Amino acid sequence: MTDEADKGYPWRVKTLVVVLLATLCAASGEALLSVGMKQVGDLSTHGAGRMLTMSGNPKVVVGVILMCGFFGLYSAALSWADLSFVQPLTAMTFVFGALLARFWIGEHVSGWRWAGIALIVAGVVVLSRDPSQLTVTPP
Repeated sequence: MTDEADKGYPWRVKTLVVVLLATLCAASGEALLSVGMKQVGDLSTHGAGRMLTMSGNPKVVVGVILMCGFFGLYSAALSWADLSFVQPLTAMTFVFGALLARFWIGEHVSGWRWAGIALIVAGVVVLSRDPSQLTVTPP
């Protein structure tokens, strides 16, 4: 590792851990929101009254809370790392979301979807190898 890469290593690990937690929050929140909204029913055919039912569904409420957790962790990562480094890492949400959809919700996830997810993972791996995640050194 070069001296420049050595200086960025702790920041990169911190960023990767925080973004990993953020993406787990987002994917879990989206999965809970999906299950809860299926329980609430189709909003397009039941009108605005159904929107009130959402706030009483525990899965929807916990899903929204987890998605707020994502936003907080994502904001934290952006406070020290570049958007062009952090934002693409959040694509791991697609991986965790597909895994939750398949193994927790029981959805069929086609081979085409898995292939697309594999491409996303490859991109995240390439991105995470960049030793420079900051354009400007923090104060």
